[in-house]
Amino acid sequence: MVAAVLAVIDWWAVWMRKPTVERLAKPATMAALVAVASVAGDVSGDVRLWLVVGALFGLIGDVALLGAGEAAFMAGLGAFAVGHLAYVVAALFVGFDAAWAIPGVAFMVALLGYRFAAQTVPGARREGGPVLAGAVVFYAVVISAMVVTSWATAVWLAAAGAMLFALSDWVLGYQRFVRPLPGRGVSVIVPYHLGQALLIIGLATS
Repeated sequence: MVAAVLAVIDWWAVWMRKPTVERLAKPATMAALVAVASVAGDVSGDVRLWLVVGALFGLIGDVALLGAGEAAFMAGLGAFAVGHLAYVVAALFVGFDAAWAIPGVAFMVALLGYRFAAQTVPGARREGGPVLAGAVVFYAVVISAMVVTSWATAVWLAAAGAMLFALSDWVLGYQRFVRPLPGRGVSVIVPYHLGQALLIIGLATS
C-alpha cells in the first residue's frame, strides 16, 4: 500500500512537472518495493535474496537517473542491468519451462524490432558513439533475458511485470535518443512502477 501511494505521488509529480517532489517520490517508491521484495510471499531464500538484489539495484538506478548527462545515464543503465540479471537468477530459481518462454521471446522480438534497432540504437550512436550504442544493445539483451525467464516461470504476474518493465525501457530509450513521446514522462514511469511491482510480487508469491 505504501509503495502504491508513493508511486501515484511520483506519477503526479512527473505529469505536473514537479522535479523536487519527483526526486523524493521516485526513489522512495523503489525503496518501498525493496521492502516488499524482502517480506512478500513465502519463497526460498535464494529467490528472496535475488529479488531483494534486483530491487536494490533498481533503487540505485533510479537515483542515478535523477542526474543529468551521459555519465548519469550510463550509471543508471549499469545499475538496472545488474538488477535485471538478479531478476533472471530469481526467476531461474522459481523454475524454467521452455514452452512458456516462447511468448517472452516473441514479445521481445516484436518490441526490439519496432524502431529500436532502426532508430534508438543509431540515435544512441549519434549521441555517444559506439560505446553508448553498445551499452544500449547490451542492456536490450539483458532485459530480453529477464522477460524470457520471467515468462518461463509460468507465473502470469511476473510475466506481465517483466513486459511492462521492458516497455518502459523501450519508451525511455526512444524518448532519449529519437524524439519525445506524448505523456510528459508518465509513459515511462507508470509501466516502470507497475512492472517492478508485478514482477516482484509475482516471483515472491510463486
